[in-house]
Amino acid sequence: MEPVYLRLSCAVQNYVWGKVGCGSEVALLKRGGDHVGSNQFTVDEKEHYAELWMGTHKKGPARIACPQSSHGQLLSEWLQTNQWALGREVFAEFGSQLPFLLKVLSINKALSIQAHPTKSHAEQLHASFPDKYPDPNHKPEMAIAVSEFIGFCGFRSFNEIRRFVATIPELQRVVGRESCEAMTSLPESGDTKAALRSVFIGLMGSDVNTIQKELGLLISRLDDPDSNQDIPAQERDLLRRLSSQFPGDIGCFCVFFLNFLQLQPGEAIYLAPNEPHAYLYGDIVECMACSDNVVRAGLTIKFRDKDTLCQMLTYEMRSPDESKFQPQQHPTLPHTLLYDPPTPEFAVLRITIPSSTTELELPPISGPSILIVVSGCMEVSCSNGCREKLNKGVCVFLPTDTAIKLHPMISEDMLVFQAYCSR
Repeated sequence: MEPVYLRLSCAVQNYVWGKVGCGSEVALLKRGGDHVGSNQFTVDEKEHYAELWMGTHKKGPARIACPQSSHGQLLSEWLQTNQWALGREVFAEFGSQLPFLLKVLSINKALSIQAHPTKSHAEQLHASFPDKYPDPNHKPEMAIAVSEFIGFCGFRSFNEIRRFVATIPELQRVVGRESCEAMTSLPESGDTKAALRSVFIGLMGSDVNTIQKELGLLISRLDDPDSNQDIPAQERDLLRRLSSQFPGDIGCFCVFFLNFLQLQPGEAIYLAPNEPHAYLYGDIVECMACSDNVVRAGLTIKFRDKDTLCQMLTYEMRSPDESKFQPQQHPTLPHTLLYDPPTPEFAVLRITIPSSTTELELPPISGPSILIVVSGCMEVSCSNGCREKLNKGVCVFLPTDTAIKLHPMISEDMLVFQAYCSR
């Protein structure tokens, strides 16, 4: 008997910032999810496993898992001929492909200082530079911590940035005296966004030799208690981490501009267009509009577009706590958090199933969804009577209006994420 969902085989991205071998959650999930018939995945203990992509984006499209072959049909092709699975309203608004892309990231080394364009800006960038900006879509995204996670998200408060600009001579020389004085002397009624913009553009416009010289001087005094009092301990640790990964890189100075966040499992951030950020370490589930557009400016060997980044940023400033996204308890599902950001492409459920639970029914959603088992093992039962084992790493596509029941099989709590679009 055929189930009413599609089991998927998902693409892995082996970027160098990913965790290595079985130390990567991505590798473990891929191995657990791809043990179907001849479709067996073996972890290479010398390989970096950075991202697991679950969706229809052309850079890493999911396939329908097939016991007889390791190359099942692309989910994108199946949706072309089964548009009913998306639901009438989702299809009408977004067409025949999934509007969202679900990922798991295992981060061992800092990702780039970056931001994502708006829809209209993405279309312009793609038209002008299709080799650098591969699609015309925007990329609002949500990151939910699976393990302890650290990263940068948004600009610090104005007073924090001004204090660093006023007290750190290396930063002053990189940014430029005029911009620094304009910020440090700004009256209370002054335009704080304009002052921040001027200082940040000064940083990004500094020449490579000045950046490398001043960063070298800054790093050389981190361990000297007689000269490092202007740099708080947290920023000293971040500078050591980033400069060891990207020596002489302009992105290291962003520790004085961006909020540093530490997320515990279940905590989240939502990144709207034009907000600067960088992931530093940890494992996360990430959901976004189906796009791979990134404007980068530091901590990367990839293409940098510093002018575009500086022009597009909002220069909004907030505290670290204000940068976090607060989920809500699901109105009907027990043990479930709902992450519903202000974008139409996606929402995410984080479902924790206690081992004492005998059955949990996931109600139908009026749109397509993708579900992945992050930990634990269960049986899934469908309305047509089909039952199947779903272990760690198994990923399934649920057509619109599909209900399933989950039955834990082992004496440990389970963790499941479900991303969906509902119109």
